[in-house]
Amino acid sequence: MLLKTEKGVKMILDNTKLLFLKVDKIFFKGRIEAFYSRNFKYRGKAYLLNKEMYFPPHTAANKKIRLGPAGELLAIGGDLTPERMIYAYKNGICPCFYNNEPILWWTSEIRCVIYPKDIHISKIVRRFIKQKNFSLTVDKAFSEVVIGCTEGRIDNTWLTPERIVASSVLHDVGFSHSIEVWQEEKLVAGLFGITFGTYFFVASKFTRVNHASKVAMIALAIRMEELNYTMMDCGIWPTDHLKSMGAVIITRDEFLKELNQCSQMPDAVEKWEDLFEKWDLSIAIRNHDIKMQEKQKNMDTL
Repeated sequence: MLLKTEKGVKMILDNTKLLFLKVDKIFFKGRIEAFYSRNFKYRGKAYLLNKEMYFPPHTAANKKIRLGPAGELLAIGGDLTPERMIYAYKNGICPCFYNNEPILWWTSEIRCVIYPKDIHISKIVRRFIKQKNFSLTVDKAFSEVVIGCTEGRIDNTWLTPERIVASSVLHDVGFSHSIEVWQEEKLVAGLFGITFGTYFFVASKFTRVNHASKVAMIALAIRMEELNYTMMDCGIWPTDHLKSMGAVIITRDEFLKELNQCSQMPDAVEKWEDLFEKWDLSIAIRNHDIKMQEKQKNMDTL
């Protein structure tokens, strides 16, 4: 009897909430919900940041408030200055929030990473690359790439106006870069991310032509391999698409240990805009394949 009563109360509350949201949307254009989300929804749910450059330990995260399969809310508020952003990324913490939410900072139980030396190139992508009807650049169209990453999800994207501005500032100070794929002088795909030492975080990517964004990922990974980068961080969503390219799942402790080692290394690239100058992706793939074959032979002899 008690269980039925609890279910009935929950149903009434859920229906009341839906009715309130409809009224808010019709008469107030969602402003009431937005005000609640920004000022009250997360209050007391995680550490509240101030001007001090500090984040609580990962173990202090709120495990009940999740982002994706393994993200945990660590902190709320603060700002998106380059100093805080880089401090966060160097400590394995990522900002992610949507329109009308406060700045939310997340940690994760797992991480999806690609080790450049283990990048996998499918047959269909190899055929696309062999056509050689595209060109690669770096930082030629950073803003266009960031905007491209919002295509089709403008109303539901973590790339809010605040984040777009913050990404631009990070680019201006040399911590964020874009990889562009062009066909007939048209931007058809790209990705952008944050880098320091021998670490590259792939923040987001987009494509307007099948397989073009994979070309951006593969080109970046192979170039990273040549420059002895340690890892490409693909975030907390281990998709089948990423796994097909060689991504693996590591624990938070493993990730933080490797991240610390990466951040201690000097920056591996001096001029990002020259990353693909006098460089041929097809030749680089052949060299990568030779290394992979030698690696397999060594493993077979063990």
